[in-house]
Amino acid sequence: MSKYFLIGEKLGHSFSVVLHQSFGNQGYYLKEIPKNEIDDFFKEADYDGINVTIPYKEVAMKYCIPNETSKTIGCVNTLVKKDGQVYGYNTDYFGFMYMTVDAGIEMLGKRVLVLGSGGTSKTATYSCGAMGAKEVIIMSRSGKSFDMDITMPIISATYEEAYKYLDVDIIVNTTPVGMYPNNQAMPIDINKFTNLSGVIDVIYNPLNTRMILEAKKKGIPSVSGLAMLVAQAYYAEELFFGREIILGNKEINDKIKKVYEVVKKDKENFVLIGMPGSGKSTISEAMSTYLGREVLDTDDLFTKNFGITPGECITKEGEPAFRDKEAEIIRRVSANTGVIISTGGGAVTRRENIDNLCGNGVFIYLKRPLEKLSTEGRPLSQKMGVDTIYNNRKIIYESIADITVDVDDDPDVTMQRLMEQVE
Repeated sequence: MSKYFLIGEKLGHSFSVVLHQSFGNQGYYLKEIPKNEIDDFFKEADYDGINVTIPYKEVAMKYCIPNETSKTIGCVNTLVKKDGQVYGYNTDYFGFMYMTVDAGIEMLGKRVLVLGSGGTSKTATYSCGAMGAKEVIIMSRSGKSFDMDITMPIISATYEEAYKYLDVDIIVNTTPVGMYPNNQAMPIDINKFTNLSGVIDVIYNPLNTRMILEAKKKGIPSVSGLAMLVAQAYYAEELFFGREIILGNKEINDKIKKVYEVVKKDKENFVLIGMPGSGKSTISEAMSTYLGREVLDTDDLFTKNFGITPGECITKEGEPAFRDKEAEIIRRVSANTGVIISTGGGAVTRRENIDNLCGNGVFIYLKRPLEKLSTEGRPLSQKMGVDTIYNNRKIIYESIADITVDVDDDPDVTMQRLMEQVE
């Protein structure tokens, strides 16, 4: 029986099984290995092909015959047994190039700032050079870089020196800063860089890191690491089964893109927004039944967590205190993937909530006629009036909505309208 799997120290949030199965390898699985057992594993393991992730990409070099690309980069992520030998490859290199080209980010002649100096940084640097970058600045806490046998200049710098390079064209994050559960962290403030034509973040959980969201706000071409993850998995499968590696082929790129879109959609959250009384709770439950996804209702979670309903909290403690507590709930639920999130009507009035929900979220705006919105149990609607609240929030709902649905009195009609856009 063939044996294919991914090894790493912690693999709880890995997408790899889904990816490899999508490319036809139904026998692929995960295997967590503690650091003190990794050498014994490589000496004794029985496998046909494995992928290697953090923190074992460099140590794996000792237990294989690496190809020239892997030797130059200094790490491998794919090992294949053939004719009694173990051969090592770096398909992250192929994945990085696919991701960059697919996002329309042009490397030729560009100055690139690479954040981090580990194995992924080496892969990114080599890939940038292969795509014709003019220069790479490696930024790390220590300021130490690495040697690499390529003709492109490589400069070392510390984070304290980051803003000496404000004219760089492209920023690549290879650090874990911004990864779940610290979704709102950024390794560097990209807003200070005025010449950017591309932002790349190899993190794929969340689907959109804070750094990527900031780039999108500025209209800068950007891409997160899911595309790289999918592409490298495809090329690992090619190596596992002895097929030729072909880059830039439209048929292959379309195959990678198709799996990418399926996985992305599966991991995205559906975030329901809209006025109080617009039907978010009702529609979220109907979506849950239809799609088989869990519902996380922020108002219900607020009550469970604080022992008081949102309406009671607003009445007793005031709206600012309620919004602070609501933001805490939203930070927690936003870190999930593949769920339905039903928000309170005013959740989007805080930018931090929008940013948190954007990480993995698709915003669905439920738009219902104002005269049909109930104010019962809603102190803000009773105090300020539905018209006033709507006029204050309308521009926010409309500006962040990915999907807008006109709510009908019949939930089935609303669901039909919604599913036509979701599917």
